[in-house]
Amino acid sequence: MNLRSPRCLPLLVTFLLAGCGPSSSEPPSVEHPPGGAVSPEPSAPATLRVPIPEELRGSGAVLVVSRLHEARPARESVTAVAAGTQEFEIQGGAGEVLAVSVLGPSGELSDVAMVRAEAASWRAREAPPRTLRVPQDHPSIQAAVDAASAGDTVRVMPGTYHESVRLKSGIRLLGGGAPWTFLDGGGAPGKLVDFSGATDVVVAGFTFQNVGTGNVCDSSGVMDCGGEWYSAALYADGHTEEGQAPTSALVTHNIFRDNFIGALLYFHARAVVRNNLFVRNTHGFVANHFQDVALVANNVFWENTREAIVSQAAYLDILDNVVARSEVGIFHAYVQTGRIRCNVFFQNEANGADLHLVPPRFEIGQDGNLELDPRFTSVDEGNFLPAVGSPLIDAGCFEGLALDQGGTWGDIGAHGGPLGRWP
Repeated sequence: MNLRSPRCLPLLVTFLLAGCGPSSSEPPSVEHPPGGAVSPEPSAPATLRVPIPEELRGSGAVLVVSRLHEARPARESVTAVAAGTQEFEIQGGAGEVLAVSVLGPSGELSDVAMVRAEAASWRAREAPPRTLRVPQDHPSIQAAVDAASAGDTVRVMPGTYHESVRLKSGIRLLGGGAPWTFLDGGGAPGKLVDFSGATDVVVAGFTFQNVGTGNVCDSSGVMDCGGEWYSAALYADGHTEEGQAPTSALVTHNIFRDNFIGALLYFHARAVVRNNLFVRNTHGFVANHFQDVALVANNVFWENTREAIVSQAAYLDILDNVVARSEVGIFHAYVQTGRIRCNVFFQNEANGADLHLVPPRFEIGQDGNLELDPRFTSVDEGNFLPAVGSPLIDAGCFEGLALDQGGTWGDIGAHGGPLGRWP
């Protein structure tokens, strides 16, 4: 059931203006956002042309399209493309960011990008795309990112890496599979991957682990300070000294475990966070301080001790997730939009909580949100596939073509839906 927050302590309430960076060791505090938000009228459509990879033209591809906009909830669709198609057109409105994943007919991921709808083509490239390997071609992940150009892929071989990586626009950062490729914080505070100010970024195939505490705000609630004051495995800040900075990423097929914060979006950062595991973090996914835009779909949040998902005046769609064994499953503050549907809750102290006069955002038994045992194959072994007879099977409500094995309707959880094929 939904409860008022068990930790409704007063927040510090002075607005951190865009461009007013901290000037002392004291963290900035923030004010309440406006009491209402009005979505603008839809603009004339723009056409994004997506090339179909040559190896899929004979069999036909599947496009998964997630649409993010700072003034309205996320929308998603799945489209089967006819065999023989060389280029597919997607209509998008002004201000939309489109996360487009190109899948083979069996659900395998072939290509992916996250681009503005106004773009004239799939991805602008000054030269043919390259693959930069770590450690074969470059000794560190950051060295490979620095050498990469928009459209390039940085592919990280299996192993354990101890570094903090700052991404730039147009880079696909791909690990060698989450069970085998680790970015490890060693228990220290900080950020493992930061995509602030970067667009068309993809982060996939990693385990992010062991980001500790020690920053000035890490002992506070995750809405008391601006996002830059916290430690988080994956982080993005959506503003600069001049104002907002376009910031967007597709985050998929990753494991976030044993971190202070798994993933944190701050101030207008945008992301599609799909088919990941968030396990034993203090806070799982956090949208911190106003108008962060995200689609949070087909993830498993397991034993994140404080909150699984935090939304502070964000535009979040929360679909087809498992949210289990947290103090609070989904925590809301201030103005909220977005849909919360077809999620399974299990053994949380409170499935939902809210503060600052936010009405309850969801109810168990409505919109497909249920409270029951998800029945995973083997949690102790890290296997979060649904076991035989699990209520997650065929229970998702992703809109579009079902791509689970056997052609059945999508499952709830990290291995369900159109991007459910991963280790």
